[in-house]
Amino acid sequence: MDDFEAKEIFKKRNSIITGSHFVYAKKADGWYHGSDYVNKDAIFPYVRDVSELCSMIAYNFRDDGIEVVVGPTVGGVSLAQWVTYGLLLLNRSRQEVLAVYADEEDVIEEWTLTKDAIRELGFNFGFMASGGVNISLSTDGAIKKIVYNAKVGTKRVLKRGYDKIVAGKRCLIVEDIINSGATVQKVIKAIAAAGGEIIGVGALCNRSGGMVAAETLGVQMLYSLLELSMVMFPEDECPICQERGSESVRTDLGKGKEFLIRKGGGEAYA
Repeated sequence: MDDFEAKEIFKKRNSIITGSHFVYAKKADGWYHGSDYVNKDAIFPYVRDVSELCSMIAYNFRDDGIEVVVGPTVGGVSLAQWVTYGLLLLNRSRQEVLAVYADEEDVIEEWTLTKDAIRELGFNFGFMASGGVNISLSTDGAIKKIVYNAKVGTKRVLKRGYDKIVAGKRCLIVEDIINSGATVQKVIKAIAAAGGEIIGVGALCNRSGGMVAAETLGVQMLYSLLELSMVMFPEDECPICQERGSESVRTDLGKGKEFLIRKGGGEAYA
């Protein structure tokens, strides 16, 4: 199998969509829109296709002594299984290769609203809390401070004893779609924390337009079946919104539904 055959599978399953209006997953600096989308979920039901694509990824890491393949939930779970199977078929020495996955976990920080901060906010204010809220009152019933836990982001964690499997092993990370590379970087941190050695990253598609590379991830090798460059616009500068209106966003793919909720509802293309 070669790169051309990989592209043919993506084409056959209509997984690359162009000329529409999508809202992408939120980045560190905000929301982005664009006209193109890679729908990896259109491929996953076709196990033969997934197996062939993963075999190609495995072939490119066949001589690297991979001992554990790690995929982030959710899409990376099946990829880790099939890439591992491909490596086992290619492994003439019959060295064991294992497949694990990294769960997503919220990053929680403790926040405090002091009396002065509450006074500046006025009578009507709100905050998002994860768990309990501790409110301290003065003797006259006035609020002195509010202490609460807030979600400030997410991280990847090797649970279920997978950290012990990864420790001291040569690891390959597999991902479906690489956008900003943030998920892969979180998995890299999880493997490093468990004492594993990251050998490389394999992906179905790198749609960063070259912004994410082995060097930026800090790994020896990044191999992707598809290398695409898709233009993204900051949400408040989106020319598609200006031309077609916000109601033109796709709600069946991407984050279009969330976008409409943030904008106050309305109908959208599906």
